Amino acid sequence: MLQLLSPSYLYLPRGFSNKVLILLRLISLIWFAVYLGCHFFRLSSQGAEVGKTAPVGEQAPGLINEALKAYGGSAKVLSLRSFVVEYNIQSTSQSDFNPISAKIYFKDTDQFRSEIWDDNLQVSTILSRDQGWVEVNGTTISRPQKELTPLRNETLSLLRPELLLLIFSKYRYDGHIKGKQGRIHQIQISGFVDGEYIRGRLSINGKTFLIEKYEFEIEREMISGPGIFQGQIHYLKYSAVKGFKFPSKILSRQAGKTSYISVTTATLNEPIDENLFQQAVPASRISN
Repeated sequence: MLQLLSPSYLYLPRGFSNKVLILLRLISLIWFAVYLGCHFFRLSSQGAEVGKTAPVGEQAPGLINEALKAYGGSAKVLSLRSFVVEYNIQSTSQSDFNPISAKIYFKDTDQFRSEIWDDNLQVSTILSRDQGWVEVNGTTISRPQKELTPLRNETLSLLRPELLLLIFSKYRYDGHIKGKQGRIHQIQISGFVDGEYIRGRLSINGKTFLIEKYEFEIEREMISGPGIFQGQIHYLKYSAVKGFKFPSKILSRQAGKTSYISVTTATLNEPIDENLFQQAVPASRISN
């Protein structure tokens, strides 16, 4: 479910320093932003026991139900309407990359705000119902809603893996592999989410029934034309917050980059200031 969109996708105005552009590019790799030079990613099935017919207890519907129970049940999952999360992002692929701080706001289903900052640079991406814009150190750039919706959805998949058990139209049992702590069940997933076709695989712990890994590829229209955006998220550790199981240590791999995300605070179902989803200054209109 992390970022700004990449500079090639965002069209920043002239006058921004190389540091800004470099930071935005790094953030885009971390934040699941659009990745240029896309190529097809085939999910490996090596080691999986793909049977002709899975035992009743291991069929997809039964596993999905067990996993939802592990997260508190579908009603509890859907009761989380608003939340604020702060976390740090560290690139494990680049030793000279300083950690980046991020803060994410979700209010109901149609208001979203991400803030990322490093030293004196702050970039905010806001979706408020059918309006979208990006703020870079006081400069506001209006962007179409369809360009920012993928960022919101990818951020949700990062921080709320339990929603992956509900949003797809197809779930198919794909066998299991042997993990460090026992059996890991694998379920293939596919379906349209906000107009984008997503296919991939969920790896579910056979003891806790929590999602350990989400592998995905997304068919996406980009500036350079149609392409495939692919990656994987490892949910390394969960913490209990107000009765919800929330990922607190996450590893993200995509576009040849690996990033480690550490959640520092999470505030759930508390009021969020409406002003955070309002434009502070008139937005610049940047044409494609």
